[in-house]
Amino acid sequence: MTAMTALHRRPAATGNAGKIVGAGVLGFATLAMLGLVWWSLSPILGQVYAGIRLAETATLWRFTGWGNYFTTMPAGQPFAFVSVYKSSVGFGLVATLFTALLGTLAWRKRSREHIEVIITAPRDGFAHDAIGRQFVPADRLVRPPVTEQDQLNSVLAPAANPFTALRDLRDARAVETVVDDVRWHLAAALFLTVDAAAPLRDRKARDAVLKAARTAADGHAGDPEAAMPASLVSVFSSHMLVALTDQAGRDMQALDQVHGVLGSKEDLRDAIEALGAMALAANRLFFPDYAWLRHIDPNLQSRITSYGG
Repeated sequence: MTAMTALHRRPAATGNAGKIVGAGVLGFATLAMLGLVWWSLSPILGQVYAGIRLAETATLWRFTGWGNYFTTMPAGQPFAFVSVYKSSVGFGLVATLFTALLGTLAWRKRSREHIEVIITAPRDGFAHDAIGRQFVPADRLVRPPVTEQDQLNSVLAPAANPFTALRDLRDARAVETVVDDVRWHLAAALFLTVDAAAPLRDRKARDAVLKAARTAADGHAGDPEAAMPASLVSVFSSHMLVALTDQAGRDMQALDQVHGVLGSKEDLRDAIEALGAMALAANRLFFPDYAWLRHIDPNLQSRITSYGG
């Protein structure tokens, strides 16, 4: 019965004394040849060596003992055989220390920042305590998502209309007392529908509100819990105030109708929907103006753009 052997088994490598001796002989022969070259050509090689050292040290080497020896040697005179070796000791020591420093830094980085170190399991394994010490808990980095039911309740919740308590919506001071009670997206939608039903003379106001609304909607879609920047809130409240009270260059009959609708609806969303219907009748309602509402209050967007009355 033939004995079974492991696949891909290779015989153990054994050292060859002849190769070691040959390498040693070659090394000594090389040193002997270099020594012979230095012995015979040292007047030339010494000057070349001195030039290299001066360049390495920005000519400071000339102020050392060996530097003075090499730079003051008369041309054509041979240099001492051991001079090149002894004069290199200092450079060799500096090079060794520098190499050791680079090796230490490389080892330190490899042992702390290499991907294999980062993904290696903790010393105690994947126990709960070990993971807690090694990794940041997920709840510090991830905010739990808002449930669909919470979003639906927020969208469908009645929006009280603070303007019904005012006697005269042309009175800017009176209107100014309640503008802060209106949520930012309702303030933006109210401005757009009022401006569409009774246009302001300043047409740049609409562009400013649309730009601010789209910016705010993008921020809300990224993080619904984040606070709205005060600069954007100021844009909505100030322009809504102007849309309700500014009389310069406006159709006063249309503005009176706007005030009548706004003062008769208890729910602000109902008032915005009715103002959208008024703007539709005057061919001034444009769907793209309300596309940003999709991220905030899709129910209100549908009520405006479905032209319900």
